[in-house]
Amino acid sequence: MAYKAAHNKYRELWKRDNGPMIGKWDIDYSYYSPVDYGADKKKKYPLCIVLVGALEGAFEGLEIQANEMPVWCDEKYQSRFTNGGSYLMIPRAPEEDGIYWDQSCLVDSLKAAIVDFCDKHENVDRSRIYLLGWCLGSLGAMNLASAYPELFAATVLMAPDRAITKSEAERLREMPVWLMAAKTDTHSFYHFNALPTWKLLCSTTNNKLNLRLTTYLRAVDVYLVHNVVSMCNHNLWDNVSEDLHFEGVPYDRDKIISGSYKGMKTVDGTGAVLYDPYIISWMCKFTNDGRSALRTPELNKTASEKAYIRFNEGFMHKAHQKTFEVLGVIYRKLGWL
Repeated sequence: MAYKAAHNKYRELWKRDNGPMIGKWDIDYSYYSPVDYGADKKKKYPLCIVLVGALEGAFEGLEIQANEMPVWCDEKYQSRFTNGGSYLMIPRAPEEDGIYWDQSCLVDSLKAAIVDFCDKHENVDRSRIYLLGWCLGSLGAMNLASAYPELFAATVLMAPDRAITKSEAERLREMPVWLMAAKTDTHSFYHFNALPTWKLLCSTTNNKLNLRLTTYLRAVDVYLVHNVVSMCNHNLWDNVSEDLHFEGVPYDRDKIISGSYKGMKTVDGTGAVLYDPYIISWMCKFTNDGRSALRTPELNKTASEKAYIRFNEGFMHKAHQKTFEVLGVIYRKLGWL
């Protein structure tokens, strides 16, 4: 977990709220509102939703303490968004109940929280809602985007913990998707998760130019305790929080980028290498105007897809949960939680 004191000034600008109770859960979240800090109240602004990884929702507020995404409320990032600002929302999975973003049972509660947020903030541009997620949060983004594709303008999936299914990919055929993965990730295996996801997205999309795949040879490690590596080459999100670290830096995919990230390469759905790797500017090219739920295939999972989902939401979820319980104990003893 990253704790940079220099970024605490950004975290102080965030507020907290809750979505409505749907079934068993109401989703609480931290958010940043640009109109609270001088943005023109006559304009509409995008909404970026970020689903974080496991243990980053262990208690209220940790979802903005355990990563560097709050830096996006800095003016240099806000100015890159449409109309010069963006709402930011980082929901927290109900981890106290042993539930993480990999569980599809949270989809309707999360959707309700997003709609409720838009209702409360009239300056949100509902045609420009962007969804990002990493690790188990990437699964949450996959579940949510495939359930309600008409809600989002674009999706960013970082180090997903499972592959997308064919029926989910077909639901996203109109969706611009940016997939990111490290080929040497020891937690989210590239050839089992990211690569099959990329192939399915490319085979089902209506526009290959709206797809992007960024791969790394080396990424930031995630640590179990100080100086003990838990997951190698897994952390892609610190790179994303800095808009892929390319501000004022020539893009050279053959060199080490910003120290810990090496061998970065980005291609579109046709396989063409891209040299404009900025996340924010890419997202802001898209709106969901004209995207109709009626044109989206129904989410009819096959028997094998249902078994795959059950395996991931059952056995794999329990394995993750047990691991996170152990990590939680260690982190609390170390004073990290």
